[in-house]
Amino acid sequence: MWIKWLPWSYLVKRGAKAHGFIDPVTVLAALRRFAQPAEVLEPLELLRAGVAFHARGLINSRVIQHNLDWVWPYWVERQFDPSDDAFIPRSFSVTHVNLTHRNWTAVGIPGFEQMPIVDPRGLVTPHFDGWSLDGWIVAPNRPGLYPSRSRMAGQVLDMDDHLAVITRMKEEIGELEVRVEMVREDGGPICRVQYRARAPEDAFLAVSLRPYNPEGV
Repeated sequence: MWIKWLPWSYLVKRGAKAHGFIDPVTVLAALRRFAQPAEVLEPLELLRAGVAFHARGLINSRVIQHNLDWVWPYWVERQFDPSDDAFIPRSFSVTHVNLTHRNWTAVGIPGFEQMPIVDPRGLVTPHFDGWSLDGWIVAPNRPGLYPSRSRMAGQVLDMDDHLAVITRMKEEIGELEVRVEMVREDGGPICRVQYRARAPEDAFLAVSLRPYNPEGV
């Protein structure tokens, strides 16, 4: 209970000024004066979500900007490409977050909270805020098929048996299909991911475990 009696406002002000930041308590107080008086202050849950969101954006700005030759998620490949319609200049951005391609599709079963998500190019994030699975077609001496960079791709919902998201991509090296669905096994939900690849010449299907999701690293 003694934690409630700590002078949090004073500690936050001193900590911010010591590191050269503007006083957040004063900023929030000024924002309140712009609108009509409210019965409640800022929702604590919203502040927590915002801090986590931009904390990830800070990590993104340190990692993505200097390694654009890596294979990144679909939103990074588009948002960081100056020739793409989704490009956003980053010169004055403190954090780099997904602002252009947040149209993921959730796959779940009624009665269960678990909902894996699939991005527009078949990147699968089975667990909330966790790592993702990505499928590629690679060959020793030919350009590979990387879904996040594919321009010839489509996505459909299959509702015949289980609700499934099917993503298909086609490039010179071959064709790749990703099917993601939730099924019930042993009384619990299971995320099932199936990859089907076709290539006219010798090639490999690579399933990669990526340390990011559709929001970033």
